[in-house]
Amino acid sequence: MQKLRLIIPVFNDWTSFNILLCELDDVARTLPVRMAVSAVNDGSTHPPEDELRDVEGLRNLESVEIIHLYSNVGHQRAIAIGLATAAEDDNFDAVLVMDADGEDSPRAIERMLEAAGNRRDFCVVARRRRRSENLTFKMSYVLYKCAFRLLTGRQISFGNFSLFSRSYVRRLVRVSDLWNNLPAAVLRSRIPIHCLPVDRAKRYAGKSKMNLTSLVVHGFSGISVYAETIFVRLMILTLILAGISTVSISVVLSLRLFLPRFATPGWATTVSFGMVILLVQVLSVTLSSILMLLNSRVQRLIVPLADYKCFVDYRQQMLGSVKETFPVFETTLQPFYERLA
Repeated sequence: MQKLRLIIPVFNDWTSFNILLCELDDVARTLPVRMAVSAVNDGSTHPPEDELRDVEGLRNLESVEIIHLYSNVGHQRAIAIGLATAAEDDNFDAVLVMDADGEDSPRAIERMLEAAGNRRDFCVVARRRRRSENLTFKMSYVLYKCAFRLLTGRQISFGNFSLFSRSYVRRLVRVSDLWNNLPAAVLRSRIPIHCLPVDRAKRYAGKSKMNLTSLVVHGFSGISVYAETIFVRLMILTLILAGISTVSISVVLSLRLFLPRFATPGWATTVSFGMVILLVQVLSVTLSSILMLLNSRVQRLIVPLADYKCFVDYRQQMLGSVKETFPVFETTLQPFYERLA
């Protein structure tokens, strides 16, 4: 491995990103790879130039660029756009995805590179060993992981902090699930994963923009990647409830007809109608889920490598030599091979 590309999404957190660049520059001095940083400006309302005053003083990073998006598309989609940009440039051996706020410690990069070793294909993810958030966030995250395991049958124990070989990046950017959630897309793509225990560090500055609403949306985005699996589990649950309802109604009617002296007036009708209402509700939810799933299968899915240019405004060179701009204004549904031509 000779060149490592870093993909870092940023939304109005340029102060933290400036501190991160200084730490990355210090770490790059001791690493056996050349490091290039690509920050994805996710529609920030504050210009980065006001905060990035120390870029020219960096000595060990090969290049620093900012990929400016037209609007805020969200953390996960900004990562997908950054990965697609790197895959199309093809000037890297591996890609590292990390946050700009300092919670993904640059000191862990060396351990992740050591875990990758000399393998040609690798995927190293940071499994959180200790977190620094408040109790509410920790409890919410535990609930999210439990819900993910219950609905999908898969266990998710890592976030965005991850290292991918070039071949796996090219594979991921052709997976539409990457547009919704990176960790879930990695699990869904079935690439071999090596988990590395890493403590979560503290933020450099400011407050986290991840509130309860953002966490819920993020959680459902990851779960939605397994829509087919959830559908099958919902069908099994419906069949189980249908069987329970049928048996319950049969028992109630049998007691009412053959053992009337043990019956309370009206109880058989109440229980029977209650089970029927429960069954109808479950069948309605299942039918709605089937229709939405079938409808989504005939819709055109967003493939990051084919569609990311529609969201990119321009690329700004801050340090080193990378191209500054490129045409990104194709909005018609052209064939995939024509877009890459």
